[in-house]
Amino acid sequence: MDQPTLCHLAARGFARAATRIGAPATQYRPTAPASPCATPHARVMAAFNNDRAFGFVGPALWDVPFVFALLDTTDVRAGDIVVCGTETYFIARAEPFRPPLCVLCNAVVNISTTLPVAADVAAPGGYATSGDVSAQATIATGWPAMIRPGSGAGVPGPVQPGSIHTGGYEMFLPAIPTVTVQPAMWADDGAGSRYTIGAARASPWGVRCQLGRQQI
Repeated sequence: MDQPTLCHLAARGFARAATRIGAPATQYRPTAPASPCATPHARVMAAFNNDRAFGFVGPALWDVPFVFALLDTTDVRAGDIVVCGTETYFIARAEPFRPPLCVLCNAVVNISTTLPVAADVAAPGGYATSGDVSAQATIATGWPAMIRPGSGAGVPGPVQPGSIHTGGYEMFLPAIPTVTVQPAMWADDGAGSRYTIGAARASPWGVRCQLGRQQI
């Protein structure tokens, strides 16, 4: 039996199982950096579990966002977004005849960057700082992401005696078409929290960032 045949049989089996135990879900395939969930790509039945054997013996663990998807894998790619009920996932890895690895999201973020401005109103080097909101441009909007406490990244700036340092965070999000997430960009989760991206690494699974939360 060749791999295409095996993939077809596995996808059909996943689809049958999802029809029995899954729930209706909407699959999105982003093609632009704005509003990735604006246009549905497909309607599917899906179930998610933190055990790739799909024993369904427990829920996803706190701040451990990695789960496996049971759904028809005929047309599934890394970077696809799946909304099932009140939960949103992005597919981090899709391999032949295996259930896709997904990330359970807990935020929707916008990514912004600075624009060059006159040297006499910005510091340093003619680029705006995190406080120069008028010199920032939003380059990606509406992206589901997972933000959790982690090693984080330091936010440059003066430190007051006795001040409490903000905790570190890490963020997982799918690859954004035409956008390369880089250090010194910002992520805004729409709930009042704003983060400075201190490090970002793209991989076949998506983008993983270290964040420092801005306190003012």
